[in-house]
Amino acid sequence: MIEALTLQGLPGVGPKRFRELVDRCGSPAEALEADRATFSEIAGPQAETARRAGAAARDARELARRCAAAGAAVLAYGEPGYPRRLRDLGDPPPVLFTLGRTDLLQKECVAVVGSRRATAYGRRVARALGAGLAGRGRCVVSGMAMGVDAEAHRGALPGRTAAVLGSGVDVVSPPRNAALYRAILQHGVVVSEFPPGTRAEPHHFPRRNRIIAALASDVVIVEASRRSGALITAEFALDLGREVHAVPGPIDRATSEGTNRLIADGAAIVVDTGLNDAFAPVCAPPPEPGLRELLAALPAGPAAVDEVARTTGRPPEEVGADLIILEIRGYVTSTRDGRVMRTPGGHATMVREGAGSPWTDPPRHSSGDASRLDCGAHVFAMSSKLYQM
Repeated sequence: MIEALTLQGLPGVGPKRFRELVDRCGSPAEALEADRATFSEIAGPQAETARRAGAAARDARELARRCAAAGAAVLAYGEPGYPRRLRDLGDPPPVLFTLGRTDLLQKECVAVVGSRRATAYGRRVARALGAGLAGRGRCVVSGMAMGVDAEAHRGALPGRTAAVLGSGVDVVSPPRNAALYRAILQHGVVVSEFPPGTRAEPHHFPRRNRIIAALASDVVIVEASRRSGALITAEFALDLGREVHAVPGPIDRATSEGTNRLIADGAAIVVDTGLNDAFAPVCAPPPEPGLRELLAALPAGPAAVDEVARTTGRPPEEVGADLIILEIRGYVTSTRDGRVMRTPGGHATMVREGAGSPWTDPPRHSSGDASRLDCGAHVFAMSSKLYQM
């Protein structure tokens, strides 16, 4: 822990450089012990000078003391216990500070987020979704903000829930959610990349939102205006290849503008509040043997084309061409930085049996009725029926 806190405290060592150092050297401790040339090449000469000066190590020991006083655990990238899904980020937080059940961060998680100025409809739906997901053993992740976030947590309790804060884990933000914060600590976990004692600031929330998106396999947007921060979470989720769901709302309400636009752009529409047997539909694998083998070889998280080529032993140009076919058919999603990953839930296009177009309404089907799902050329992402309102 001390090594990770020391490493992240060096000037110029942000999340990306921290990750590169750990990936190259093996762990935060080994990165701090790296030879001067290697360390300077990755972290820069200023960080190398600070490493030898020792001030960062003293600051790390003081921060560790503050964590102990607050009862906070420290999870560091490259060390046991760090949430595996955060590794999908290009800039995963070097350390996470947590209070409560850190084991929940390794469970299957679904994020439920939305407007702080939620309507009665939005609050009701968020609470129902939280209850339904937690009742099926999933950890409900949200940001503990007023409105949709708070109701999603309340619905999940006393089941599994994780609150990702834009403040330190020992700072209740907003203060009006103090009772909710205490309940989450009792049954769930509170998470932040900001050290204990840090006050919430506006620029902290986009960073918080990327963690919410990364922890989850699916992200549900309940209500969101055109400029809502929940849409930032949705954008991060799409970049990571996560499944994005949206709850439709009245077209004359500002709180529905963002969610209705997400649906128009292809997000999976939430049509009920009672879970079916499966969270995502089964998607039949591609018929071509070569494409099936390539799809099976893809890791769960984003990977570069060259990395996939090395894994499969195939030429990069051949792998790239096949990945384009898989992406067109909806099996693969590209991230913003050019990596690829399997599309969660297959991003199956739901089509009515016997219909000639994949743009028809999704059929009602049982979890075993895979014959009605077609991963065709149109990526409509209407997967994961959640509930019946």
